[in-house]
This record gives sequence, structure tokens and C-alpha cells, in this order.
Amino acid sequence: MAELEQTGFGGGIESPNEPHMACVLLVDTSGSMAGEPIRSLNDSLNRFKSQTSLDQTAQRRVDIAIVSFGSAAAVVQDFTPISLMTPITLKAAGATAMGAGINLAVDMVKERNQFYNAMGTPCFKPWIFMITDGIPTDDIDSAVERVQTEERKGAHGRLKFWSLAVGNADTQILRRFSERVMQLDDMEFAGIFNWLSESMVAISVSRVGDVVNLNDLPDNARVVPSGW
Repeated sequence: MAELEQTGFGGGIESPNEPHMACVLLVDTSGSMAGEPIRSLNDSLNRFKSQTSLDQTAQRRVDIAIVSFGSAAAVVQDFTPISLMTPITLKAAGATAMGAGINLAVDMVKERNQFYNAMGTPCFKPWIFMITDGIPTDDIDSAVERVQTEERKGAHGRLKFWSLAVGNADTQILRRFSERVMQLDDMEFAGIFNWLSESMVAISVSRVGDVVNLNDLPDNARVVPSGW
């Protein structure tokens, strides 16, 4: 592995002359996720690292951060090359500070892209991929406005925000952020993280600005249509 260039905006960066993609995995760790849901999520997050790192281009170009939100938002892992992502064990407790979590994730991707620009590193559009099983217990208005603003900047936007609804999540609330809302029919996260890994690889091997066709969702996941 090449020596990492260190940053003031999170962790190091590998191969700074190649295009990079920042992705924040934003995960609900409120009390309702306790038990099998959080175990499945931990297992799938750790397999996601191994699966994505099998692709050598993705190893160099995909930078991952993990943010949790329960009663408060917290950085579980700051941006790092996917191959250096460390094993995590999330614990579920508390409320659902979704607004705080989203605002923190937006701050991080904006800061990361500023770093890429300062380094002269081309960058793909960043992703925030949120997983939640509940209804926010804090104010989300500023988070809604910020996500919508970032998605609309320029001709094609500067962010892709995804929501994965599980359990009792309210898809109408999630659609306030973005139309990219998916529903998981159970608490088995392996398939959706396989899809996410395939998506990261497909983007990383493309050229910046290309339209990348993503694979079909797993059998236990579906897109939530508009109007729901």
C-alpha cells in the first residue's frame, strides 16, 4: 500500500493524484436497534470493508467515515481509505438524534471535498448513506434544508443522500431529505451492504462525471415510490 498523505480533514488519503470518493455511513444506534438489528448491522459493516477492499481501485479511491446517532451524534470512524477501516462494534441505546447526525455527516463530506480540492485531487460526488429504524427525536428542519441545498448545487448537485428505512422508520419523513429512499423488509443487512459495496466499486472505476448504472437491489429491499 502506498504511503498515506495526512490531512487536517479526517484521516489520510492514498493515491492523491487519482479520483476519490467520500462516503459517510450514517447509522441509527437508538435503543430500538438493540439486539439482532445492531448485531446484523455490525456484521454487515465489517464485511462491507472486506468486500469492497477486494477491488484494488476501490482500495485507493474510496474513503469511508462512520457516524452514529442515538441520543447524540458521534463520529465512530473518521475518513479513512476503505482498506484501513477498522472493525467496529456499535451499541444501541437512547433516542434518535437524526437531525444532529445528518448535520454532522454533511459537515464531514463538505470538509472532505474541500481537502480534495486543496490537494488537487479529483473527486466523485460524495454519498451519505443513512440507515434508520425510527422517527427523529430532534429538530430536522436545518438538516432537510442543508441536504436539499447540497443536492441542488450546480448542474448535477454536490451530494447524493440515501435513506434506508427499516422497522418503524417513517418513509414520508425520510423523503423530506431526498427521493432516494429504500425500505428493507427485515433486519438482515448483508444484501444491502453487498449492493453498497458493488456501488462503491462501480463508481471508483468510472471517470468523474460519468453516469454509473447501479445494480439491482437485493430481494429484501425496494425503492419507496413517490407519494408514499
